[in-house]
Amino acid sequence: MLDGAAARRYAQAMFDLAVEAGRLNETDRELRELTEVLRAGPELKYLLGHPNVEMTEKRAVMEQIFGRETSQLTRHFFYLLLDRQRQKLLPLIQREFSRLADEKNQVTEATVTSAAALSAAQTEALRQAVRGLTGKDVRLLTRVDADLIGGATLKIGDRVLDGSLLTQLRKMRRELVV
Repeated sequence: MLDGAAARRYAQAMFDLAVEAGRLNETDRELRELTEVLRAGPELKYLLGHPNVEMTEKRAVMEQIFGRETSQLTRHFFYLLLDRQRQKLLPLIQREFSRLADEKNQVTEATVTSAAALSAAQTEALRQAVRGLTGKDVRLLTRVDADLIGGATLKIGDRVLDGSLLTQLRKMRRELVV
């Protein structure tokens, strides 16, 4: 609970700075990339959290990872997290920051999980349908889950539309058992 509240405060502060600097979308992208780097590299996460590794060494490692493409705003924000030993909050901060950025940009995120990979035409048709439902631009994330057998599920915010064959079979089973 406390981590969530702290993450929201950090995300709001970073959001305000990014808007002020006119770098909202770039900062959102950089935070997503940084979160993915930390998620993919457990050794890096261990190194950054280890109390016996000097802060200068941690920063040197991060400078190599950041490269020249990452803005000073994102670098300094991450170094602040490191200094305060809050780097483990980055995934929560990034999620909240992205939510705030999406809200400001009138973008909604939808996740479609299907039994088989969707074609480009199906993906675009689904994106247009979600845009029609929400009135916002859509960032559509696609996943494949063969356990669904057929059909798909669509998650938009906290709403779930389930048209999977697996769910229909489960409903049928419940009706037959009763």
